[in-house]
Amino acid sequence: MQVTHVVLLEFKADAAPEVRADVASQVKTLRESCIHPETGKPYILSMKAGVDVSIEGLNNGISHAFVSVFENTADRDYFVNKDPAHIAVVQNVKEHLAKVQVVDFIDGKLI
Repeated sequence: MQVTHVVLLEFKADAAPEVRADVASQVKTLRESCIHPETGKPYILSMKAGVDVSIEGLNNGISHAFVSVFENTADRDYFVNKDPAHIAVVQNVKEHLAKVQVVDFIDGKLI
């Protein structure tokens, strides 16, 4: 069962636009740089990313969203807990972030 992994970022107030762009780029490249330990191939099925363009004003400081889809919870768990590319990006970018929110879901599972 596929798992959708949603990551929302709020940058620190002093993060320059170039820093924000670099962080977003590093996260976006995970689609290609995360390699499955058994198949030797990228395993993130899809990734969408972008800056907030909502007109509702309800983002509460969140400016960037990243939505990734994994084939199953095992792949998502490997990504979160063990993937060296993911871990390296987290270490590289966390100093620039004020808040990170993550929500994972299985489409259609509402309870």
